[in-house]
Amino acid sequence: MQGLTAVGRDVRVLHVLEALEGGTARHLVDVVRHVEGVEHHVAIPSQRVGGLTDRAAAGRMAAAGAVVHVTEMRRSPLRPRNAAALAGLVGLVRRTQPAVVHGHSSVGGALGRVAGTVTGRPRAYTPHGIAAGRAALTVERGLGRMTDRLVAISASEAAQLTALRLVPPARLVTIPNGIEVDGWAPPPTSPDLRALLGLAPGVPLFGTISRLVAQKAPERFTALAGLVLSGRPDAHAVLVGDGPLRTAVDPARLPPGAAARFHHLPTLPDAGAALGQLDVFVLTSRFEGCPYSALEAMRAGTPPVLTDVVGSRDVLVDGVSGHLVAEHDQQAMAAVVLDLLAEDTRRRALGAAAREHVRRFDVREMGAALAALYTELAAG
Repeated sequence: MQGLTAVGRDVRVLHVLEALEGGTARHLVDVVRHVEGVEHHVAIPSQRVGGLTDRAAAGRMAAAGAVVHVTEMRRSPLRPRNAAALAGLVGLVRRTQPAVVHGHSSVGGALGRVAGTVTGRPRAYTPHGIAAGRAALTVERGLGRMTDRLVAISASEAAQLTALRLVPPARLVTIPNGIEVDGWAPPPTSPDLRALLGLAPGVPLFGTISRLVAQKAPERFTALAGLVLSGRPDAHAVLVGDGPLRTAVDPARLPPGAAARFHHLPTLPDAGAALGQLDVFVLTSRFEGCPYSALEAMRAGTPPVLTDVVGSRDVLVDGVSGHLVAEHDQQAMAAVVLDLLAEDTRRRALGAAAREHVRRFDVREMGAALAALYTELAAG
């Protein structure tokens, strides 16, 4: 059968991703590593122009067994570079003969689906969070007619996609993100956050890992940090991440006396492995798909405090394995963080419950579900 090709009887899948940064790059690395019975081909740009680039992602994909094809794409859909990218992808599909073309995030999703349509291939699409602007949704609804399976990575994202009517319900499937849960331990090379920041052991420390983009609302984290640091003079805040909204995390925005206790690390290798060193993990996003950073904090036993938005609300049970707070209420979020910093026993209990709850997000289950999806599409 066409598409059941290459190594043994593995299903060959071509993944298309322009957004080579953050959770989307991480997700595709995990897909290559954990989706068995599939020969993975990956089309990615050499760098994400206009954004941050996970420069290690291509090497990790190749090391996991993927065939990497450099295909230059741009974030802005109407750039001439994307017309050339589409022509290149059509040629790539014809050369590699995949059973399925799987587009990831908005630009990769659009180019992948059009290339799959032109070449007569089944098309899957994972948005990794939908921006709900009118123009973007008009495009997404048009592309929905070229989508054989729309993959939501959380239940609340699936509900949102259903409400937006991007595809008929029968073509929507939910496959949550997953992380390694059994036998995981921080590597010996994990950075010592407090030592890196010049802090003594035991100093109260809360923080986040976040790209500095509108979706992640870094200005909210800065406002929250100011409230917590003002209420707890011995505490420190740390934000790991970079992006175009760097001015949103300028310490000058903080109240007097708090700026010196606000730490911004644009980069930190293996940052996720250091999340267990935080007393409280915070995420102030406007929307998510299924946030890896929150899952990793929970795995490390750090209680999460998240905005109650699409994607984030799926990863915990409010009040049991973490806390959800109304999206625009930094005062309420600060009060929750201050309470947790003040109550060691409750904080440890919440962290233990988070560690147990996150076992539901096993990357092996994600891999098995995607393998079944690819097999179904190839057979169809």
